[in-house]
Amino acid sequence: MDTVPSKRELQHFLKRFGSEEKTTHPSLLSGFEVIKGAPGVQSPKDYVNALLGPSFNQLAITKIEGPFEKSEWASVGNTLYKLQKLGLTSIVVSDNPNWQNDKSSAIELNKRMIRESMTLVESIEKAGGRARLVYGGVIERSNVASKSIDINLDFVHYGLSHNQIPIVVPILTDTDGLQVPITANEAMTALTNKLAKQRLNPRLVPSKIVVINKEGGIPNHERPGTAHSLVNIQEEYKDIQAAFSKNHQWNQSYPNTMENLSAIRHCLNDLPISSSAIIVPVSSLPNALIANLVTDKPLFSSSLPITDKTRINQAKTTVLRHGIEINSFQRLDEIDVNRLSSLLEASFGKVVDRDGFYKRLENVMASVIVAGDYEGAVVMTNEKVAEDSRSHAYLDKFAIAPSSQGIGLTDILWRKMCDGYPELFWRSRKDNGVNKWYFERCNGYLRLKDSNWVLFWHGKNGYQHIQEYAKIADFIPASFINK
Repeated sequence: MDTVPSKRELQHFLKRFGSEEKTTHPSLLSGFEVIKGAPGVQSPKDYVNALLGPSFNQLAITKIEGPFEKSEWASVGNTLYKLQKLGLTSIVVSDNPNWQNDKSSAIELNKRMIRESMTLVESIEKAGGRARLVYGGVIERSNVASKSIDINLDFVHYGLSHNQIPIVVPILTDTDGLQVPITANEAMTALTNKLAKQRLNPRLVPSKIVVINKEGGIPNHERPGTAHSLVNIQEEYKDIQAAFSKNHQWNQSYPNTMENLSAIRHCLNDLPISSSAIIVPVSSLPNALIANLVTDKPLFSSSLPITDKTRINQAKTTVLRHGIEINSFQRLDEIDVNRLSSLLEASFGKVVDRDGFYKRLENVMASVIVAGDYEGAVVMTNEKVAEDSRSHAYLDKFAIAPSSQGIGLTDILWRKMCDGYPELFWRSRKDNGVNKWYFERCNGYLRLKDSNWVLFWHGKNGYQHIQEYAKIADFIPASFINK
């Protein structure tokens, strides 16, 4: 694994993927008894076997975009089986971009698609898992007049209930009974939409959209030669479109990226905000997917400063989230102070001194960056040592609502803040548990003498203003009421 999960991340993983209570009545989707804490299991070997037995706690829609070499198919099959053992079962949609260029008849193309999809079934079974090829009567046309696609989940349910990984071949049964090839992205979005709207079982709502291909994630126009680590689709989709328009060679180097991005955008739009997507090259399997499953975050944090370009997202893996709209306000009367206060209190676990805090903001506020419906916020102020001295951008508050933690919002807000304020500083108490995160993202820091503060700064010129930063940090009043 390229990233080491923290204790908090492991607890989050176990909460999402931990086994349920043991039952003698297997559910429709389990097909076996589930053991929690391995009650009655004495030996470590039995405990590990119980933990790593195939389970279904969450679901992924996974598109496999071949063709691959024999060893790569083996890696794909092994990865899907490992993820299943860890609690993430895939409904797989098989894909080969060359199918769209095949000029054969529909019947011959269908045969080719089925034959090539069997390679994936065989690779999963060779890895020790079970897989089931699903086609014919699964993807259907709703009616003669409609172009919409409907999904019959019966065969998918059957596979899941028998611990099989369903492999859906993108062949549509038309209203006249003819079987017509469609694109894998059409099948993926239709499957996601159907599962998101079903009411049979909340565990059938996909928690991840996965694309495994050869080329990897979305190329980063700001860091040539690398891939985006995290994409906030609501904020960055148009920027990526523009980058592809400017870099015409990308359409040859990454011919399927924009189609995949568009399909993922549609999928995540139908799913809960906690759901995410990941595009990963076959060369980075299985580590990239397992690391993302356990930590629920990108392999490389997009909020980290660039210090060594050779280390930036070498796995070329991109995590995508539907994201949250980010707005920036420059005046206090544009802010819902009650919502902001509630966010700060929920995030810091303290009561805001509303009179003192907002009276101060009236005089020094630079901006308040708000994520969505006050799921997160950054409060920036302009601070001076003296009335006639230069002002410096100060990070007064950085808050994420507890209910919005773990969805990538921290990195998204931090990047937005740094883009708007290339030079800024902040302070943190010496015993603050977040300091490790700050140390990794700052350009420098100073432990202030005779105080409980650590001064941090971001920006290549921050060291030139240390004395002024320190004086300002010393006299900024507390924002919370001491009980």
